[in-house]
Amino acid sequence: MTAAAKMSLADLAMQLRDEQLQARVVHYKADLATSPELDAITAQVVAELHQLQQVARSPSQPPPTPQDKKQLEAELIRSLTVMLSRLFKKDKVASIIERKVAEASKRFARIFFESELHEKIRGSASEVKTMRFSEQALFLVFARNESYLLRQLEAFEYTTPDVLQRAKQQLSELIRGNRDAFLGRTTPELNSLVKFLNEVLIQFFTQELPPDVGAMAAEVVHEAQLADAKVRAGYKISADAFVAFRKAFERRFVVRLVSYAEDEMLLRVRETEGKFRSETIRFVADPQIFSDVCELVCDAVYDYLYNDGFLDLPADWRARLRQA
Repeated sequence: MTAAAKMSLADLAMQLRDEQLQARVVHYKADLATSPELDAITAQVVAELHQLQQVARSPSQPPPTPQDKKQLEAELIRSLTVMLSRLFKKDKVASIIERKVAEASKRFARIFFESELHEKIRGSASEVKTMRFSEQALFLVFARNESYLLRQLEAFEYTTPDVLQRAKQQLSELIRGNRDAFLGRTTPELNSLVKFLNEVLIQFFTQELPPDVGAMAAEVVHEAQLADAKVRAGYKISADAFVAFRKAFERRFVVRLVSYAEDEMLLRVRETEGKFRSETIRFVADPQIFSDVCELVCDAVYDYLYNDGFLDLPADWRARLRQA
């Protein structure tokens, strides 16, 4: 892929990531139940926080000088580099990253099967797939007309309701049988792709990323303007700065991931010429794949930085992680 195509793919992956994050946070907040007593306590806490913020903004505390910001920025870069170096080690995959790679493979398989069962090529609004297997064609015909077939079955007269129920069950089994048979035909491709994905991700986290964590840390600190945000004693990133930090970190992460993984995946697919269908090759460039890897790995990174005392996480983010 060209550099422009990779950047476009990275942008799409980031958009998906932001949409998923916003949807989950909104869903979590919608489930909150309150009471008058709790509301009163919350109001009191908020009022106290506002007082603390006013004190923090008081003229008695002079703003940091450019030299102070420069020193703070350098310390943030150094601290973030050290911590990322512990997580992304040369030639050694951390156990937490290894678990996330395994989980990414499971999500990859789910996306692959969802893509296979759709009659149009994933990512396209108009390109209809060419039928390669009889089971594929039968499944799509039955799935497309399932509601119509059920109405036709219900239009008959039956000696007992059980006969109608058995007819519906047999129709369901017929659809499911063709679906499973078709997916069984594509499983060898999936197994090869999952193997490639695991290899590429492990190489990315143990070979490609480790030498680059210093540059990545510097880019994140600059882009998120962390030296201008409120950073607690000991150069700890506060919860207020987390949103900017997350956006900068994930963008830098996704750009590196796409630049490396896309080429490596396509290289392995093309080396096995004739083994993969054209729609499968196009599936490898699905931004959802990279968005999922970003979500899994970056959440683990935030958890790690939080537990190591470098990063504070907003309360709703922590709750959202527990709900996931």
